[in-house]
Amino acid sequence: MRNQLAAAILFLSSGATSAAPLNAPISCTPGVSFWSLLGAVDVGSTDARLHIDKLYATCLPAPKAPSNSNYAYSPDEGGKLATNIKDADGQTLATYVWYAESISGLWGLSSYKVLGGVDGAKPLAPGKYVLEFTADGAPFYRFPFAVAAADNDDPYQPPGKRYFIEGPWNEYGNIFYRRNDPESSLRFTTWVQDRATHPLQQTQPYEVQLVRVRDGQVLGTDKGELHADRQWKQLDALLRPSGGDGNSYMKAKDLLHEDGAYRVRFVLNGKPYGTYPFTVSGGAIQLQGRQLDAVDPQNRIVDYLYGGRYRSWWIPRAADAGISP
Repeated sequence: MRNQLAAAILFLSSGATSAAPLNAPISCTPGVSFWSLLGAVDVGSTDARLHIDKLYATCLPAPKAPSNSNYAYSPDEGGKLATNIKDADGQTLATYVWYAESISGLWGLSSYKVLGGVDGAKPLAPGKYVLEFTADGAPFYRFPFAVAAADNDDPYQPPGKRYFIEGPWNEYGNIFYRRNDPESSLRFTTWVQDRATHPLQQTQPYEVQLVRVRDGQVLGTDKGELHADRQWKQLDALLRPSGGDGNSYMKAKDLLHEDGAYRVRFVLNGKPYGTYPFTVSGGAIQLQGRQLDAVDPQNRIVDYLYGGRYRSWWIPRAADAGISP
């Protein structure tokens, strides 16, 4: 298991490299890092109040009002950078106003105030929601999520409901290789959760397989054990080549040299958890889903690694494969 620190380092890094990117620089439009959202957004287990840790945003417009503090956007002065929680009917349930500062061209959203104080962030009922980000009142990004509930089965805790967050954690895996250099190691990332209402102590075995569809050959694998709980945890799998000595990692070039269809298969505790299909064409992994340029920028995945010079690939989980967590 690795936490969101690794993703933040990738997101913020802009060091020099000798390898040229395989893709053109990503256009700079206002948005919020998908990596940071997945690591920062959650709901309380007993009351379903939304809480958000630090986020990173890109390409925000200059605030309309000046500020005398380090925070160009602030609840107290300067511009107003806000997150509205909206329900499925579009009604605003709560508004968080951020302290945000520019860090080497990126924006760090470090903390916020809730309009109306503590009472302004009411518990959320099970259902679908969206976070709408606005800069000086103008919407620029949306992040959908849902809240689910289950009866508490822990005999040592008071009876009642326990709450869980759902959304992109359920729906996506990620493929990345450093600096988009084919000589770099290939990494697959997914998010795991055990929807249990009582503390879990045991670990569970997992296996990740990279499969070539045309002949079903397993090109790379990663095996280990993990400890899942009610919160989504990031799992990074560094693939080792099948038939190798077990001490070396699979390189991106081992995948990219042959065009065709591939899939990543993830098995948890001996059961299928998810399948993530993608295509290699022209020696490059093809974008899909919400990474495509045709998607409205407010709903597009923001994958602004190394100042936009490189990317990772977000692979939608196949709807007909695996089991729900």
